Amino acid sequence: MNKTLITVALGSVLAWGTAAQAQLTTVSKIVVVDLNRAFNEFYKTKSAQERLKETADGFNKEHEQMMADYRKQVEDLNKLREEQDKPELAAEVREQKKKEVQEKLADTQKLQREIEDYRRTHAKMLEDQTQRMRQTILKEITDIIHKEARDRGYNLVLDKSGNTLNGVPAVVYHLESLDITEDILKILNKDKPAAVETPKPAGTK
Repeated sequence: MNKTLITVALGSVLAWGTAAQAQLTTVSKIVVVDLNRAFNEFYKTKSAQERLKETADGFNKEHEQMMADYRKQVEDLNKLREEQDKPELAAEVREQKKKEVQEKLADTQKLQREIEDYRRTHAKMLEDQTQRMRQTILKEITDIIHKEARDRGYNLVLDKSGNTLNGVPAVVYHLESLDITEDILKILNKDKPAAVETPKPAGTK
C-alpha cells in the first residue's frame, strides 16, 4: 500500500516537473526587440533619409525662388501705387497708372496662389514619400524578425520600444538575454556598403 502511494506520488511529481519544464521552455521562447532602434540604425534608413533630404532641399530651393519673385512683384506693385498717387499726374496718365496697378495686383495675387499651391502640393508629396519609405523599411525589418523567430523557434516577439494607450511601456521588464535587437541589426546591416556609416544610437558621440 505504502509502496503504491509512493509510486503514485513520485509519478505526480515527475509529471508536474515535466509540465513545469515545458511551460518554462515556452516562456523562454518569448523575446523582445527594439523596433525604433532597429529602424534608426538600419543603414537603409540613413540612405533613404538622405534621399528625402535632397528632395526636400530641391523643393525649398524652388520655393525660395518663387518667394523672391513674389517679393519683387510686391515691391513693383508698391512703386506703381506711389506713382499713381502723385498729385502732379495728368488725369490721363493717372488712369494709365491705375490700370498698371490693377494688372500688377492681379499678377501678384496669381503668383501668391501658385506659391500656396506649390507649398501644399509638395509638402503632401514629401509626406507621402516619407510614409512610403518608412513602411518599406519597416516591412523589411519585420520580415527579418519573422524569419529569425521561425528559425529559432520563438513563440512571441514583443516590441519593447512601444507604449500602451496609457502611455506606459508595452514591455515593463525583461531579461537582457531576451533582447534580440543586436542580432537583428547584425542581419540587417550585414550587406551594408563600405561607404555607408551605420547611424549611431541616440545620445552617443
